[in-house]
Formats: sequence, structure tokens, C-alpha cells
Amino acid sequence: MHFIYFLTACILTSAAGVASADSPAPRQCSFYTGANTNSATCNEIPNLTCMQGCGWNFVVAEGCQPTDGTWAPPSTQVCDVGFGRDTAAAKACITSSGSFSCRGATSGYTWCYGCVPNTVTYNPGSSDNYPPEWAGQSPIPVQAPSS
Repeated sequence: MHFIYFLTACILTSAAGVASADSPAPRQCSFYTGANTNSATCNEIPNLTCMQGCGWNFVVAEGCQPTDGTWAPPSTQVCDVGFGRDTAAAKACITSSGSFSCRGATSGYTWCYGCVPNTVTYNPGSSDNYPPEWAGQSPIPVQAPSS
């Protein structure tokens, strides 16, 4: 009987390990862009793309006015596409219906999913892997010093 419990625990543990290895943990993001895309950003972290977008909840911003030049009384907006810095005194709130500059209180955050580094680093490895005739060669012709 103990063997069955042990076996079940092992299976569940390895299944959880596989699930977490396949998809990075969700990130809590106060600033984000492209929430409804497969190239969302989170907290202004450079070289990080959230391939599964953002959702669940979003920042709510007060004192928002449209940025398209039209006048409207300040309103409260749910920033369901993006939220970030606009100026020192205002925040940028992008919704599915337009862009706003908000000067009031803000609350909340969103969760972004599938966030992975988006830079490619080339690591040539050890020079032991190259043929000996490559040693000391330059891709740029170099003139030998005159004596």
C-alpha cells in the first residue's frame, strides 16, 4: 500500500516538474505593453518577451484623458493593452478603445505569461574545436610590419 502512495507522489512530482520546465512562471507586471499580443513586455525589462501575452487583471488608472487631442472629462480606465510611464506627472494607459494620459491614482497589475529572453548569444566554444590552420588568422587582411 505504501508503494502505491510513493508511486503516485513520484508521478505527480515529475508531472509538475515537466509542466514548469515547459512554461516559465507567470510574471506580475506593473508596467506592460502589448498585453493582447504574443510579444508583450513586462516591467520594462530589456530583452524579455512574454510570448503568451498578459491578462487576468489589469492596472486601473484614474484621471485619464484621451491623447488624440479630443477633450473629455477625466475618467477611470482599465489599461487592458498597456500601462507605463508617460511623463513625470502622468502615466500612459492604453485600452482596446484608445490611448490615455492619466494623472490620478493607479491600482493593480497584470500577469504576463511565457516570458523568455529574446536575445541570441553566440558562444563559439573552445578554440580546441577549430582546425589548426585557422589559428592566428584574421578575417581582415593585415599587412606584415616592414623591417
